[in-house]
Amino acid sequence: MTGWLIYGQKDAEKNKGYIDFYKAEGKSLGIDIELMFRENIEIGTRNNSWFIRYEGKDCSKPDFAIVRTIYPLLSRQLENLSIPVFNSSEIARICNDKAKTYQSVAGLSIPIVDTTFVENKAISKRLETIIEPTVIKTVSGHGGSQVYLSLPECSPAMPDPYKEMRASETAREEILAGIGYEDCVMQPFISGSHQDMRVYVIGKEIIAAILRTSNEGFRANFSLGGNVREYELSKDEIITIRKIIDHFEFGMVGIDFLIGDEGELIFNEIEDVVGARMLYHCTDINLVKRYLLFVMGSL
Repeated sequence: MTGWLIYGQKDAEKNKGYIDFYKAEGKSLGIDIELMFRENIEIGTRNNSWFIRYEGKDCSKPDFAIVRTIYPLLSRQLENLSIPVFNSSEIARICNDKAKTYQSVAGLSIPIVDTTFVENKAISKRLETIIEPTVIKTVSGHGGSQVYLSLPECSPAMPDPYKEMRASETAREEILAGIGYEDCVMQPFISGSHQDMRVYVIGKEIIAAILRTSNEGFRANFSLGGNVREYELSKDEIITIRKIIDHFEFGMVGIDFLIGDEGELIFNEIEDVVGARMLYHCTDINLVKRYLLFVMGSL
């Protein structure tokens, strides 16, 4: 059995150990894992059908593909060629766009942050009308990138009610420069406990939950220096998470929640190309092996 593991070249360099882990676990299960760089893949239509080429040559199709890069069009092309893809192109299409994710989850009767979808051309005007602490995120940002805090302007003659938050604020010109040409979502700032949670999911199974606590600022990402520990989910929390799991057909994802003022889970986002550093830091779960076993069982 052959499986493609598709990465962008720069991401593959940063994740060499993880890729080697995939190859070793694949070998133990009788799977030949082939690393494929998205930059070397050509896709399109030819003779009224779909084609895929690698390094300028036609290539044999694998038994499956695990796509570890954000390229929904490529995922859909593989599916058109009857190659099972993990995660599917539909998960990639929705979960790599925060607005589409919130739009999809909003009907599940779970707590979710009030969110305004903002087209790029309207962002500057919206920033001028902010009347409460507001978090601005590009729809495609990942790992805490392109996330900004904007605060209302305060009269010099009045005490600043947001004085303690000013250190985390981003100047509006910097926000616009960081956003570039992307669309955004805007959300009221939730102070809570400066914690959030990532729930690792494979298929319909909850694998583990990791609680992250911010050292400073308002983002708790492990890659940005947040503290992490394994967390035991309550029955009510599991019910909330299962509503999301039952709504989608996941391969492997991370479902992220904010922790509210009362300790409640508030849905935040779904990571399609989810990182595993936190999980390996906090547990001895062999996520790669479990994922490959899931993939084999799905074929």
